[in-house]
Amino acid sequence: MNQPQRLWTNADYVLVMAITGLMGAFYWAIRGTSGYGGETGAALAGFGWALLWYAFSRMGRDAERRPYASPWLIPAITFGIAFGGLTGYGVYISWLNGKYCLNHPELERAVPAWTGYAMLFLCGLHWGGNAGCCMAWCAPRRPLRLQDWATRIACGIAGAVAAAIFVRVFPQLFLPFYSEGVYNVPEYKTCQRALESIQTIAPNVGVLLGFLAYEIARRDRRAVAMILTLALGFAIPFSVGGYWQTMDDSPIQIDWWKNWEMTIGLGGGLAFGLAFWMFNRPTDAVQPALGSWSRAFFRSGIPLWFPCIPVLQGCYDGWHEIYGIAPTMPGYSILFGASFLPLLATCAWYLRHPQGDAPYRLSYRAIAAFQLLIVAAGIIVSIPKTWHFGNTFLAAAYTIYIGTSLCFLAILVRRNNKVHEFHTARIRTGR
Repeated sequence: MNQPQRLWTNADYVLVMAITGLMGAFYWAIRGTSGYGGETGAALAGFGWALLWYAFSRMGRDAERRPYASPWLIPAITFGIAFGGLTGYGVYISWLNGKYCLNHPELERAVPAWTGYAMLFLCGLHWGGNAGCCMAWCAPRRPLRLQDWATRIACGIAGAVAAAIFVRVFPQLFLPFYSEGVYNVPEYKTCQRALESIQTIAPNVGVLLGFLAYEIARRDRRAVAMILTLALGFAIPFSVGGYWQTMDDSPIQIDWWKNWEMTIGLGGGLAFGLAFWMFNRPTDAVQPALGSWSRAFFRSGIPLWFPCIPVLQGCYDGWHEIYGIAPTMPGYSILFGASFLPLLATCAWYLRHPQGDAPYRLSYRAIAAFQLLIVAAGIIVSIPKTWHFGNTFLAAAYTIYIGTSLCFLAILVRRNNKVHEFHTARIRTGR
């Protein structure tokens, strides 16, 4: 029997965690920068993490035995993180400082700071948790039939509906001063934002709970653990990192909001690395290959082309916003055409090199090119019109994150190359 070669050590997985964490700090710092608000910035972060996960899954002699090494992880992580970007959470920042404004910055009232931390915890919980759900679906312990998928989706929908109804029936559990009727006053814009925010967040949390309940009922422990790891891995830094928002009165003039976002990215990235370590170790069985339809889907280039659209659009919009220039329709047309390049390049490659039934593999060069696109877009929207201490601090932080990640990556590659050379020499000598 062909047994797996367990060549990775704990040190290798620590390097993976460090890279996903440091690059995550960069990704999430860009998310929220000019041009990268909401789902656009989340798509950039998700795409970056997805490429790293897939690249690390391919490394080593036992890559085909990793349960979460399928290329389906690329759209799963990208979409899972982008989905969380549909919700907003800026209204809770003042709560962290014990302040509640009925119509910011007017009509300020005192509120317990824990309410802000609790709401941020819920934001991070569904953001990472739903990404974890998408990832868990890529490697179920037991194959799912059509009716199983229907039940799983129904559980998610039921959870979303139940959560949406719950916050409408018991809004006083989430919204301060609700019993006073302040949320019925249209002029209190901040109250309206808070009401809309909780009504948007609740279905996302409900989707997570519905999908999690299905995996628990199905007794897929690995899927449950994957979901909880990502959920808590984002919820904790989301909430704890909110402490940076209480330091706006500090004499140190840096962007404390960005410190918070970098904390989220670091914690979320470490959660991805921990999940890789815990759940993507090689098993005794070779993982099933992609079917013909799945191979055709990935060879079409769609999973790579689609995320490039928000990355390029965010870069274009962000640059124009920084320099006060109005975007133009010809510019968007060129941008959209440029986003097709990965699709055209992929199709051209497979037309010239027919693969037949051969397994799908995204090359390391392609992964590096897409990472370069993400990094370049992030740098472009981070170059201000005028430099001061705050944005200089951010530029230095980004340089440290990217530079250190490259150093760790070089160490990881070197370690794997040495192991490969060692085993190749043993095979040649017959030892």
